[in-house]
Amino acid sequence: MRRTISAVPFGVYQGESVYLYTIENIHHSKLKVLSYAATWYDFEVQVDRQPQSLVLHFDNLADYIETPYQVGKTVGRVAGRIGNATFSLNGQTYHLPPNNGRHLLHGGGHGLQTHNFRARFDPDGDTVILTTTLASADDGFPGDLTVTISYTLTADDEVQISYHGVTTADTLFNPTCHVYFNLDGQAALINPQQLRINSTKLVHTNHEKVPTGVFYVPSPAYDFREQPTIQSQLDRLIQETGRTEYDDCYVLDHQDEPAGVLATTHGRLLINTDRNGLVIFTANPERTQPYRLGDYHALAVELQTLPDAINHHGFGDVVLRAGQPRTYVNRYQYVSK
Repeated sequence: MRRTISAVPFGVYQGESVYLYTIENIHHSKLKVLSYAATWYDFEVQVDRQPQSLVLHFDNLADYIETPYQVGKTVGRVAGRIGNATFSLNGQTYHLPPNNGRHLLHGGGHGLQTHNFRARFDPDGDTVILTTTLASADDGFPGDLTVTISYTLTADDEVQISYHGVTTADTLFNPTCHVYFNLDGQAALINPQQLRINSTKLVHTNHEKVPTGVFYVPSPAYDFREQPTIQSQLDRLIQETGRTEYDDCYVLDHQDEPAGVLATTHGRLLINTDRNGLVIFTANPERTQPYRLGDYHALAVELQTLPDAINHHGFGDVVLRAGQPRTYVNRYQYVSK
């Protein structure tokens, strides 16, 4: 079987048609992507010759538009929070309209998550290319920023997402995919699955989830280096802190091994990035999904430069210079047992 890409309508957003693109490789694995918000819709692999969904997704466009969880969407210009919705660049201070209390979250109310992207692809290829432009007049950031996102499904079941930015003036650029995983399908709990994070320190945040500029060594409840089950760590978390969920950013130590691994009985998802941050968030984005406190149907994994980097020394470089395009790449490979 050869590789194929197909496109079908998935609804209408702001008067424009939204399309669902499906890339299928020689193993009958499928990567599915929406033009709306350049959303990672699904990643389907073969388990015992049956399709197994690894990514939480909705069946209709309305749920994607209405959800506050940014399910599968590309978010940015800048993923995460910018403290007080303020930053300085080239000697000028920018005050942006806050959308998360006093702060800016995921680039604000006109971010990539609100765009319907233009798409192109070769029906016999392995990549869908999605493009949009963020106008300075719309979001308040300096520079009109053209973002090109390429979704690729390789022959060895690796999803590669590249983010290419070109700007008319120096600006900030740190997008990511707000994907939610469950390797056993979204009807199952993620609690029994195992999680490894290649990190020895976390970003400290205040009560509004804004970074303070400090890193800290995790207590046992936050330490995922030995690939424990998520349930065992949740048990430790409630004992240590009284908290029942994770919403935390890990500082990645080095890139000679996967940034993270999510594992279940039938296989593992190897997670890699060329940036220095990995955010995890335990959640139940489906409003109709019954659950008890501490039970979760999804784990968000956001690969990015550390949040609020523009305001903290040592957090990473998120400045995109005019005339100097930049590309980031995140990779997710499924390996069966």
